[in-house]
Amino acid sequence: MLVAAPVEQVLQFFRDGEAWFRLNPEWEVLALDKTRLKVRYERSEQEADYCRPASADFSRNGGTLTFAGTPARAITLVLSPQGATQTRIDWCEDFAEPVETARFAEFNLWLDAAAGYLAFAARKDRRARLTRWLLDRIWLRMSPMSRRISLMIVGMEFLALLLFIAILIVYRFID
Repeated sequence: MLVAAPVEQVLQFFRDGEAWFRLNPEWEVLALDKTRLKVRYERSEQEADYCRPASADFSRNGGTLTFAGTPARAITLVLSPQGATQTRIDWCEDFAEPVETARFAEFNLWLDAAAGYLAFAARKDRRARLTRWLLDRIWLRMSPMSRRISLMIVGMEFLALLLFIAILIVYRFID
């Protein structure tokens, strides 16, 4: 996947990990500090306590994050600079047990969300800074279910606004 951010910024994003872990659509981050990551999986409601990998495992070309816990998983990232402002991210995730096919879509969503976040982080204009602030302070603090509900509410309110405008237009031309 090609990301509109320089490799140093992408590397820092994965080293820090907070936004990256919170962007995962399959879990809710319950606790996050320097040594551990505690999450609740959305589908199974199973809580997992992982030893948080050290950031020193990353080089300029990427690295492997091994989450020791139940269920165990390892994520390998390969970062390739594509000019001064873009980075190619190759991603492979391994599990200790077989993975159901529905979870592969969530892996892709996680990477897409990270790419979108990095694109906003790379921009320096006010709108991008405001968007990133809203993401960090509000959106990433929500559980995945809360995010879905919020999107549905915003969508329904938008449809209600369109219906209201349509009613106003009809009444305007009928009178």
